[in-house]
Order: sequence, then structure tokens, then C-alpha cells
Amino acid sequence: MDATITSAAAPGRRRRTSGVLAAMLGFFGSIWMGIILASTLFVYCTIGSAIPAVRQLPLLEMTEFEWFHWWPFNLIVGMFAASLTVTTVRRIPFRPVNFGVWMIHTGIIVLTLGSYYYFSTKIEGDAPVFRRRVRIDLPGQTETVTLVALPGNETTVTDESGRWGLRIQSTNSNWPILSDPHKGEKAYAINIMVTPPDGDPFVRQLLDGYPQYTEDIIPGKGRAIKAIGRKLVREQLTLSLEYEPQEYFHVMQTWAIYVRRVGETHWHQRPIRNMPRYNDRIGSRDQVYMDRHDSLPLRTLDLTVPSAAAADPLKDASVHVTGYLRYAQMQGRWHEGGETLNPVLHANLLTDNTPTTSVELMAFDRTRSRDAQGLMEFVWLDRFSEVASLPTESAAELGIVVPGKDVSLTIAISPETIAGHLGRFTPIEGTEFSYRIRSLQDNLMMPGGRGSVSIAIVDIKTPEGQFTRWVADKPQKSRDLEPGGQVAHGVESGFSDQLDPRLHMTYHPRSAPIILAGYPGGLYLAVNGHNGRELGRDIEVGEMIEIVPGLRLQIDSLLTHATLETRPFVVPQSRRRANAGELFSMIRLEVSTERGRQVQWMPYNQYAFPDAQYAYSGRFSFAPVTFRGADGKPVEILFSRERRKLPHPVALDHFELDTHVGGFTGAALTIRNYISKLRFLDGETWTDVRAIKVNAPTEYGGYWYFQSTWDKPASGDPQGGMNYTGLGVGNRNGVYIQLAGCCLAVSGMIFAFYIKPLIKRRRAGHQRNKIADKSVVQEKPLETIAS
Repeated sequence: MDATITSAAAPGRRRRTSGVLAAMLGFFGSIWMGIILASTLFVYCTIGSAIPAVRQLPLLEMTEFEWFHWWPFNLIVGMFAASLTVTTVRRIPFRPVNFGVWMIHTGIIVLTLGSYYYFSTKIEGDAPVFRRRVRIDLPGQTETVTLVALPGNETTVTDESGRWGLRIQSTNSNWPILSDPHKGEKAYAINIMVTPPDGDPFVRQLLDGYPQYTEDIIPGKGRAIKAIGRKLVREQLTLSLEYEPQEYFHVMQTWAIYVRRVGETHWHQRPIRNMPRYNDRIGSRDQVYMDRHDSLPLRTLDLTVPSAAAADPLKDASVHVTGYLRYAQMQGRWHEGGETLNPVLHANLLTDNTPTTSVELMAFDRTRSRDAQGLMEFVWLDRFSEVASLPTESAAELGIVVPGKDVSLTIAISPETIAGHLGRFTPIEGTEFSYRIRSLQDNLMMPGGRGSVSIAIVDIKTPEGQFTRWVADKPQKSRDLEPGGQVAHGVESGFSDQLDPRLHMTYHPRSAPIILAGYPGGLYLAVNGHNGRELGRDIEVGEMIEIVPGLRLQIDSLLTHATLETRPFVVPQSRRRANAGELFSMIRLEVSTERGRQVQWMPYNQYAFPDAQYAYSGRFSFAPVTFRGADGKPVEILFSRERRKLPHPVALDHFELDTHVGGFTGAALTIRNYISKLRFLDGETWTDVRAIKVNAPTEYGGYWYFQSTWDKPASGDPQGGMNYTGLGVGNRNGVYIQLAGCCLAVSGMIFAFYIKPLIKRRRAGHQRNKIADKSVVQEKPLETIAS
């Protein structure tokens, strides 16, 4: 009985297993399942490519590459491949007539496997490769000094004779050589301004590839060979050109911070995982400034950024990213609440035909107490009674008082007044003195940043002779000097604090037509016209006043004890630059050590350069932020992308423009192509030149290099620029597998559309012949009977 049960149960288990497998095969082999999966794949791809807003939602935050490498996409593709495989095996007999379909389906599966391998190992980034660097050698120099050959870069080198200053003055990508035997050839030229420890500066010109033509140019005298009889002014200074190899490339769509101690040159990289890309993340609106019409949703962020290097100076600190802004700029704004008197006023000028002009004025900063047009000025008075001393005219005024003679003059100064006084003195009636106004110097910055001063330079003639008085708007800064203004009047050297007591002089600089005078508890408005004061009254914050027909003034705010607070300003969508990507991104970084917590906003840098000389006049950013380590020493942190070391450093040997007839004129339409001639450092040897063009990359060491950007010359300077090239860098794993799948699928299509019809026609012909033969055999007996 047990044997019977056992023998009966066994077949049941086999049938159950067979039933599950059959159900799975039926599920994947269903035509409707294939249609559903294909439709789902089409919708998924459409959303990812045509509707990017979906993948950019706060819950997703995906790039297009990430969207098409996400597990749901892999699952759908895998199920579609399984469905295609099962359907092919179960429903399409493996016969010559079906070889085309088998090849098409096999090609699609091979293409799918190749694509998975390609995207799962894909790395793509970019790297700037600068053309040359200048090597500086001096006798007794202890270490090698180089300077990247980019206009504006400068450095100092010290030797036994003193300090040398060197500055890249300019570059020229097509400098014509005039000397035999290379006459008519073009070279890349670098001009370096050299300031020696003693003597006059000179310019040294270097030609790449032609060191024999190195020579100096003396400003105002021309070539040194003609001016002093030799090519080099200072022969002990040796300057030469070298490659500036690039060792890294920065990976697209990644985030990282770089840490080092101040003074070091090597960065320690810390990748940032799970960072947002498209949506701002802040925990409080007090962390940022926004346009008054914008509203920013609150979304918190707290990402730990662990150390990845033992030498990281912040390896024992806790580093977190607690905020992210997609498009922002640091902005300082004034707030009330400081301990020191610092009046700051915000006003709006409104006209009928132009947009509103907002003005920020600082009473104690002479450079910012007026608007850019000189129309409005903000001053601070200690008390309301000083309103009476405000100027009634916008012209500058010179006051002269001669004690004991009952003489008091107020002279309105204009350019015409100064021009009329040049070369002659004007007598001061009733006295033995005369004066001549030489010039006005307004808003001169004082040494040490201690404010500014305005001065009227006046020559004074007395019975004893002549001297010059600098009449300052701050009386304690006025000085008397001997003629020429170099030696103090009445003393042997320096300025004299003692003014000639026979003359008292005051100077009021030119005032703006609109004067806003703040005082404790109020604000006074004075409007001066051609004929004196036209309007004078108190004004309230928020009040709108018409100055003249068509021009209105409104005071937005008045702060008496203003303090400056700097925060990121979230730029409104309408004012953002199209296709800026992450260039204006920022993160809020928190660093906690035993000494406390430090928080700073950090701007994005496209590349983690070693220092600022690679920033190239602002084309690339270099903005590290300083924190304090646990030991109190300063640490630099830079926000950028992840970078990877190239297997072989790459150098730019030469850069060429393929242009239309007539050459490059500065217009993009004259360029047909741009070509980078590259060399790779293999061991200690540079390879032969490899050229890359637009849509014509080259491969070396497992990476492909293609032309991404180039150093376009400034407008109107077709010989400038071309000091670097921008390379795209990436791998292409699985490309040949993808190609094999495509070729197999296309071969299957050719078979299905061209060979299969021939096979079917031949089979049909054979079938007709067989039918005809059978008909003949069947008809013979009937004929025999009939006969």
C-alpha cells in the first residue's frame, strides 16, 4: 500500500514541477506579454528622453544616464529579452526558412547584453589640457619654478640678486617668423614681462619650437639687439617652454570635495554620494536670499562625506553636506543691528519710460555714498540743525577767509573756472594775496583703507613768495607745500601740520543734485537746481516724492547701524543662463571638530585645479573655502566633481584651426574644424603626435579622447586664444558586442526580406512539380481503360 501511494505521488510531483515551468514558459512566451513589455519599454524611454521633468523630480533626481541604468529599466529589458528568447524557441521552428527571424532576435539579445555591459562600465568626463608652461631658471635657484602660459599669470622668484617678477603679458598663436631659414613659418609666441631686482622692466619673447629666436624687447626702445647690442637684457635669467601635461579627468555628473592644508599643492578627494542635482535643498529660508516673488520649498539634506585618505587633514572631523542650491550667487545684504553707527540707505528712482533703478548708498563710504550717475548722494548729520549747512548748489565750492581783513569769499568751481584760472592768479580784493585753482581730486582713498578725502589744489601768492595749499574737505587733512607740491611749506621735509594762519580755506566737493541727509530720528531731502535749492523737506521711508516731472523718488529702507550679512541668492528661473548646468551650484558644508562646528556655503568649481593660475582670467573658477582643522590650522576645501587619474598623461603639442579661404577672422563662421595635436606620456617617452578633430576621436590606453571645447580668441583678436583645448574622455566597453548584435540583426533582416522569399518560391516550385508528376501518374490507367 505504501509502495502504491509512493508510486502514485511521484508522478504527481513531476507533473506539478512541469506545470510551474510550463506556466513560466507560457507567461514569457505569450505574444501579449511581449507586446506589453515592448509598450512599457517605449513609454519608459519616452519619459526619460522627452519628458525630463519626471526624472528630475525631488524623489528621483536622475540624469538621463542614470534613468537608463536604473533597475526598473534593467528589469524591463531583461524580461523583454527573456520573452523574446522563449517566444523564439517555442514558437518559431529552427528551420532554414526561419533563420532570418532567429538571427534578428539573437541580434537584439546580443545588442541588449552588449549595451548592459557598455552602460554598467561607462565612464565619461572631460579635461582641459593647457598648451605650455614657462620654466624659470636663475643662478643659485634651489627649486624649479614654472608658470602656466596663460595671459595674466604671474609669479616671483628670488635669487642672490633679489626678487624677480614675471608676468605673462600675452600670447599669439600665429606669430610670423621673419628670420631665415624659417622665414614665413608661424609659431606660438609667449610674451613675458620681467621686472628684475634692479633696473627697468623688459619683455622676453619665447617662440615654441624655436628657442634660438628668444629675445628681449625694451619698452619704448624696441628690440634689445638694436637698443643695447645683444638679444637678452639679463642673460642670467633663462626662460624656456615645456609641455603642461594633464594627469586627471573629471567625471561627468558626479560630486566631490577636495581637502588640503593651506600651502599644500595636493588635494585629497572625498566623493559625495546621493547628492541632489536639480532641486534646491535647504532646512530654513533664513539660510538664503530669494527674490521677493519666489517661494522655495523646504527640503532637508544631511549627507555624510567620509574621508578616503589617511593624509586627509580633516580625517578626524565630521563633514556633512546640509544644503544644496542649483543656481545661486553669493550676495551681501545690510541688516539693522550692528553696534557701530553705519548708515545705509536703499532708494528707488522711477521714471515713466525706463525700469526702476534701485540704489544702495553708504554715508561713511565716500566711494559708495553716491550713485553711479552722480545724481544722488547720501550724507549723515550729527543733528538736525546741520541741515542748514547742506550745499544749495551742486557745484563744488572753495571758501576763503582772510582774518582781520573782513574778507570772506565763496567760489563756485566748475571746469570752466579751473580753465580760466590756469596760468594766472586772481587777486583777493582788499588783501595782499591772490590764488589760482590748479585742480580738484575727489574721493581719494587714504592709506590703509581709512576712508577717502577730496582735495582742491590751490596755488597761493603772498608778499613773501608762493606756496601750494591742499584744501581738504576734512580740514584736519589740509596741508601747505612749497611750489610743485613736493616739500612742505615752512619745514625741511614732509607735510606741515601748520597752515599759514593768514588764510583760512575750506573745500566742499561737488554735490549731487539730490541730497539725502540722515540724522538721528529722521531723513531730510534736498534737491538743488541751477538756481539754488528747489526742494527741502523731511521724507519718510516708503514715501513717494516727485523730484521733477517724470522722475520720482522712493526710500525703500534706512538703516543706521547696518551690518553686512552674506548669503547665497537663489537666482529666479527667468534670470538663469540657459544650459549652465551645475556651474552655479552651491553646497552648504558643515565641519565639526573638537573646536566646534563650522558652516559655510561653497561654490562649485568645474575642475579641482592645484592653484589659481589655471583659472585663466576667470574662464574657470578656483574658489576654495577655508575651514579650521582640529589643531586650529587652516584647511582648504574645494567643491567640484570626482576626478580620476589618466593611465597616460596627455599634453597638447599643437592646436590648429581648419578655416575657410582667408583664414580665421574672429568670426565662428570662418572655422570649419578645430584640431588638437596630442602626445601621451608612455613611461618616460612621449608618443608621436595624434590628431583629434570634431567627430574624429582617438584611443590610447583604454580611453577615447575627443574634441569637446577650445580656447576661442576674444572678439577682434584672431591671433589670440588657443592656449588650451578641452578634451572629452571616456571608455567604450562592449561597443564591439553591440556592433555584432546590430550586424546579426541586420543580416537577419536581409535574410528575411531577400533570401527567405527565394527559399519559399523554390519550395513552391518543387511542390508544383510534385503535384504535376502525381497528376500524370494518376491519368495513365484511365487512358489504358479507354483504349
